[in-house]
Amino acid sequence: MTDITQPAAILALGREKSARRGHPWVFSGALARLEGSPEPGGPIVVRSADGHRIGVAAYSPSSQISLRFWSFDPDEVIDTAFFLARLDRAIAWREAQGLDPMGQRDADSALRLLHAEADGLPGVTCDRYGRYLVIQLSSAGAEWARAMILEALRTRFPDHAVLERSDVDSRVKEGLPQRTGMLAGEAPAGPITIREGDCRFLVDILAGHKTGFYLDQAPNRARLAALSKGKRVLNVFSYTGGFGIAAGVAGAADVLHVDSSGPALALMADSAALNGLDPARARALEGNAFEILRKLRDKAESFDLIVLDPPKLAANASQVAKASRAYKDMMLWGLKLCRAGGHVAAFSCSGNVDAALFRRIAADAAADAGREVRVVDQLGSGRDHPSLLAFPEGDYLKGLLLSPM
Repeated sequence: MTDITQPAAILALGREKSARRGHPWVFSGALARLEGSPEPGGPIVVRSADGHRIGVAAYSPSSQISLRFWSFDPDEVIDTAFFLARLDRAIAWREAQGLDPMGQRDADSALRLLHAEADGLPGVTCDRYGRYLVIQLSSAGAEWARAMILEALRTRFPDHAVLERSDVDSRVKEGLPQRTGMLAGEAPAGPITIREGDCRFLVDILAGHKTGFYLDQAPNRARLAALSKGKRVLNVFSYTGGFGIAAGVAGAADVLHVDSSGPALALMADSAALNGLDPARARALEGNAFEILRKLRDKAESFDLIVLDPPKLAANASQVAKASRAYKDMMLWGLKLCRAGGHVAAFSCSGNVDAALFRRIAADAAADAGREVRVVDQLGSGRDHPSLLAFPEGDYLKGLLLSPM
């Protein structure tokens, strides 16, 4: 049983409804008062206004999200055994989905091992790249539990090196410093190689975007690669070339990668060479993607498949309007550059831009482009990036596969 002296958070009257439905966050405005002296990030029992215990959460005094639930069992003890059980549950889920979380079938495979709230671990993500685990701790609770999380990972993956990439902006909102470094094992000498289907990719886990690669796009890379054979492909916001490399391996006639980062494009070229692709079929343009899209249109260029996968454009609600204009602009030019019967895959990883809004933006772009456009499919992240029905905020990646007529 939970110690009765444990600190408690008392919710305002009627503010327990979302928690009762399984939502893992409680915002500061829903918090009536605290009892006891909770430590930053430490576990705290959550009670409704009438005294009923709801669960155990991590307390964050600096964030607008004051409480993040570890468990809706108020008697749950938050210790190393808890994190090991959560890790085992995450592994079992992925195995049940036909994935290879332990790397037993392919030691060079990569996937998300722990996906924060969706795996019952708010603020905790862990990606496995071959024999490296890359963890990101983005909340006060995750920081408080850092040693226990590491112990759980080392118990199940004793032969893996562990790298921390807690260099995300959200830590600032939690009152935490950003931090990176090896927690176990030796750092790689440079980019490491992972395998995804028929492709091999070079990944910079030490300094690359996110934890090094966009693992959430794995099923979409495979889906679009299947449309690429013999086609001319434009990969915009290409980063290190994921979509374009997959298209090239699948037999694309020509791939043009567009990104603002020279180092990312250099790693793309190395990955292309690793896969035996002709450099003439894996070309790169460095610069502002929106300007390059306009220039390609001015040159009357056209493509059979266009991928538009920008970084997060709306970090908060106040940026949604500006982001919507940017999404519309990229889709407008993408649709103008696409041949009739071809495909445009447009993505947003901004959680503040929901799927309904993204579709409306696409419709506005199609109207302004003067194109009649079919929706072939709605796209999202892979099964290693699950989402909770009670937590739509976690369903951040959305995409549309469009075909202009």
